[in-house]
Amino acid sequence: MPLSEHEQKMLDEMERQLFADDPRLARAFAPSRGPRRSGRRILIGLAGVVLGLGVLVLAVSLNLIWLGVIAFLGMLGGALFAITGPRSSVDPGGAVPGDGDGGSRPTAPRGGGDDFLRKMEERWERRSGDDPRV
Repeated sequence: MPLSEHEQKMLDEMERQLFADDPRLARAFAPSRGPRRSGRRILIGLAGVVLGLGVLVLAVSLNLIWLGVIAFLGMLGGALFAITGPRSSVDPGGAVPGDGDGGSRPTAPRGGGDDFLRKMEERWERRSGDDPRV
């Protein structure tokens, strides 16, 4: 059921307010975009598949099984190269830089979700008065 114009305006206003109040929270709940595939990557992968297919046909006509296997693996590699995105530039160690809160809590390498939850816990503790740092 579609929203009325008034409801849509109110929803847009609430989204703008959320971005203004807590942009990190808003980004955490924003729909994630999949990896972009570049045209160059697709063309290179497609060329690998076509080349592998040509070598496969040649291998079948010459009755060379080992060449056919190599050609098939080349086709598979070209297809995988075309459909996968480029590797991300995320630190493989998973280290999270300090957030500068001055706490004595040890910082272990964490994922983005764990860091977000930890910060939300700290905010809750500060509001309820249970935070020993206050």
